[in-house]
Amino acid sequence: MVLDLGKKKMSKSLGNIVSPEEVINKYGRDFMRYYFAKFSKGEDFSYDEEEFKEIAKTFNILINIDTYINQLSSKNIKLEEEDKWIISRFYNLIRGVTEDYNNWKFSEAIQKLEGFLVFDLSRKYIQIIRERADETYKTLNEIKIGLLKLYAPILPFITEKIWQNLRENKIVKEESIYLCDWPKYDNKKINEELEKNFDMAFEIIERGLAERDKVQIGLKWPLVKTVVYYPKELGKKIEEIIARQLNVKKIEWKKAKEKEWRVELDSATTPELEAEGYAREFARNVQAARKREGLEKGDILNLKVATDKGLRAMLEANKKFLLERTNSKSIEFTDDISGKTSEFEIKGKKVTIIFCNL
Repeated sequence: MVLDLGKKKMSKSLGNIVSPEEVINKYGRDFMRYYFAKFSKGEDFSYDEEEFKEIAKTFNILINIDTYINQLSSKNIKLEEEDKWIISRFYNLIRGVTEDYNNWKFSEAIQKLEGFLVFDLSRKYIQIIRERADETYKTLNEIKIGLLKLYAPILPFITEKIWQNLRENKIVKEESIYLCDWPKYDNKKINEELEKNFDMAFEIIERGLAERDKVQIGLKWPLVKTVVYYPKELGKKIEEIIARQLNVKKIEWKKAKEKEWRVELDSATTPELEAEGYAREFARNVQAARKREGLEKGDILNLKVATDKGLRAMLEANKKFLLERTNSKSIEFTDDISGKTSEFEIKGKKVTIIFCNL
């Protein structure tokens, strides 16, 4: 039975009835299907409309990931360690969701699907590969297509709409998502040990970021090293991922019992690291200014910059990095800028820029 928030049976005499038609008109059929699949576990439960806000967030992530992948260019690049990890997680997902569907455990299927979509794919994998996103198009696209098929029994309308868009863009061939084969998992691509190592890597990253917050050093500012006290090293490739996510130059491993593992940051800096931090903040602000100007990702422009001598020297030392990060053909440092300028500050240092050839 679907009860009200007070766990009372819905009744006309009590005036606490919520009709399916009312829910459908307000949110849509997929929202209602998803809500029942997620919360109806073979026992009475209370109807809580607040849950629809969380469902909307999940739907938005699914749609946003589809948009994100469609904007990438297709490149055939070898698989990196993080690609093998997400593929392993995805095939594990197919195995688990298929088993849940076959046993009518819809709420458990949704729990697995949300865990993969929201955390593994969106918050972890896409965060890791953001600087090499185009190289991961094939992997991401295959996962997206498989994920749509796994969601389709519960979300028939949203998944079919996305499918028809993919078909229109000649990304898929089948006339409908319901004329496709069900995804199959490949045990050879499931690597439990790799998944365990990545689970640990993400815990290290989480604690490392917490340490940054404690000492109040922003992520854009590189540090010398992070010391990880743990029973074993996780391998060079995963170490590089941890270092990139924590923006440190080196990961140093020291033996410790598993129950006593911890992460320590070396917050010492050097003139070179300080200059790199300013360069990263500069690039971030320029990208924000490009967005405000309505520039596209592929637009290559000439950039003029006016700032004080100290910051200018640090930026010039990282000019090659800045050219790449700001998608600029040239960067000219000058004391005189006129026209439609953008201004921002980096740690109290004023910066004025102008995009030429607009």
